[in-house]
Amino acid sequence: MTKPQNKKSKHTIIGRFINSIPGQFLIGGLTVAGIAYFSNNAANPLVAGLIGALPVGMPSSVFVDDNKVEQYSLNLMLMTIPLVLATISNWFFISKMKFTKYKSVELSLALFIVVGIIIVYFK
Repeated sequence: MTKPQNKKSKHTIIGRFINSIPGQFLIGGLTVAGIAYFSNNAANPLVAGLIGALPVGMPSSVFVDDNKVEQYSLNLMLMTIPLVLATISNWFFISKMKFTKYKSVELSLALFIVVGIIIVYFK
């Protein structure tokens, strides 16, 4: 089985820009801004949730070196555990405990970080 040759794309002007820090920053910023825009303006709240839940970590794998992308993908998968817990806690804090969105996000992200560190430690 041969690996696809993607070395050419890194040698074009666009390829070099996309793989540069400013290019990655621009793509990341446009992704987050696009998610926020469509989440706030979608007519169907379920579509807004779908767009808001886009896995932004997955497309970033194209920026990871070929020899590290398999491990990156595994680690990304493992981090879905704290992500799901943080997402559920965010919903719980907002809907059941009536926390502000700021307090809820703060606590949910703290939970994500703690559970993520535990996974990293035991892995």
